[in-house]
Amino acid sequence: MKVFKKGDILLIITILALSIFSIFMIPKFLTTPEEGKEVVVFLDGEEIHRFPLENTPESKYIDFPFEVRSKEYIGRLEMKDGYVRLHRLSEEISPLSIHTDMGWISESYQMIVSLPIRMYITIEETSPNFEHPFDAIVQ
Repeated sequence: MKVFKKGDILLIITILALSIFSIFMIPKFLTTPEEGKEVVVFLDGEEIHRFPLENTPESKYIDFPFEVRSKEYIGRLEMKDGYVRLHRLSEEISPLSIHTDMGWISESYQMIVSLPIRMYITIEETSPNFEHPFDAIVQ
């Protein structure tokens, strides 16, 4: 007695292939070009800085000031090839380097978070008339 027929195997292979294909292609459909993106730094829910995301072959460093518990600190962003990352913050305000381990981000659905001080960095699209051709929630 056969458990699987040829049609069953073909259907399983097709479903697996479409699943693997969608894992890699859906993020491509939801992304936008590097032009028209900004890096936004939030601290305790308030926007404190906004910088244009640059696509340069060499690293560009941006230092930005911020205040935690009435003390001034400097954060450092690194931009390269349309990606951005946050360098290590002071151990005094962020004892673990989880925000550094988050690595590079380049899309609006990604973010870098430093929980002890409630700082997060995200990417926002600046072109107001751009709409995604697909809606990830509905479709």
